[in-house]
Amino acid sequence: MARPRAMPRVGDPVSVVFLAARIEGVVTKVDVDVEARRVLVATADGQTLAFELSRATGTFLADGQQSGARLLFER
Repeated sequence: MARPRAMPRVGDPVSVVFLAARIEGVVTKVDVDVEARRVLVATADGQTLAFELSRATGTFLADGQQSGARLLFER
C-alpha cells in the first residue's frame, strides 16, 4: 500500500534539484487552494523560488514546469 505524502510546512528543510546541482533551502510559505498547491522556498544562495505540485507525478516542480527544478523534502 502506498504511503501518503505529508503536506509541507513552513520551516521544513528541502533540497532544490536542478539538472547538475542541488541547493539546500527552507520552505517559507505554503499555499493550498482549489486549483493548486504551491510552496515558496528560500535557498541557501539567497534566491526565493516557487514550486507547484504536479498532479501527474506528485512532486513539486519549479513554476509547475516539467523541465524545471524539482523539490526534495529532507527526512
